Amino acid sequence: MESEWDEDYIEKMAEACGKGELPGSYGVDETRRLMLALEKMHLKDASVLVIGSERPWVEACALSQGARKVTTLEYGEIISRHPQVHTLTPAQMRANPQLFLEAFDAIVTFSSVEHSGLGRYGDAMNPWGDRQAVARAWCMTKKQGRLTLAVPWCNSRDSIAYNAHRT
Repeated sequence: MESEWDEDYIEKMAEACGKGELPGSYGVDETRRLMLALEKMHLKDASVLVIGSERPWVEACALSQGARKVTTLEYGEIISRHPQVHTLTPAQMRANPQLFLEAFDAIVTFSSVEHSGLGRYGDAMNPWGDRQAVARAWCMTKKQGRLTLAVPWCNSRDSIAYNAHRT
């Protein structure tokens, strides 16, 4: 997967997000719930890491909350034409880990880490992939950093829908 995000596309989403009108990938109600969490994170002038994104709706919401810089970590290559939104792959991050130690004020991931370690996106099979993805991101976060983590859940028990996701 390779995609391109242009500045106007992201800015229109940020504006809609700020108005509470952005459907994002899961509908307006889920975007509004994300915005409630982002408001509590105090993102003004923050550097934010977004884990997993095929469309920049989470990035746009972070920008609408005043984030200074948003970096998206995604398995597929993405080209961002927005000056505040940068993208990289896990391979690029692993090639220069010292550049990212304590680089972020906050981490946001919405329906992404539950896919880690299941091979769906070309990643290595790893039963602890979701936990390791969050742990690695935490190592890149400044002291007193903040995390918003949204994953599917059910009231019964943990499960894996091979190789789609964990619940």
